[in-house]
Amino acid sequence: MARPKKSPADLRTGHIAFCVSPAEQTRILSQASKANLTKAEFVRAAALGKNLVVHESTAPDFLTRNELRRIGVNLNQIARAVNEGFTPPAKLNDLIDKLDHLFDQWIDYGSQHRPSRP
Repeated sequence: MARPKKSPADLRTGHIAFCVSPAEQTRILSQASKANLTKAEFVRAAALGKNLVVHESTAPDFLTRNELRRIGVNLNQIARAVNEGFTPPAKLNDLIDKLDHLFDQWIDYGSQHRPSRP
């Protein structure tokens, strides 16, 4: 079954082109992505004064997630060493508490839900 034909008033036959700086382009693309719209839909809606809902994410970006993965790898190596009899430095618990605090902020999951460490 074919899609119904649009009325002539609904057809988008006009074309508007304009230049933006690289920083503006990055911001427009980012905002469009956060609003779950294409670049054209976002610019059209913003230019026509429509209400746009842009969802700000509290999730860490790729570089932060990659760094956290690397920290996790190091913690795994420390856990293996502790299981083999190595005594960890006292400062390790302070570092783990700081990581717990960061994770709680990002995933909006309070520490009251996490079992306490020994």
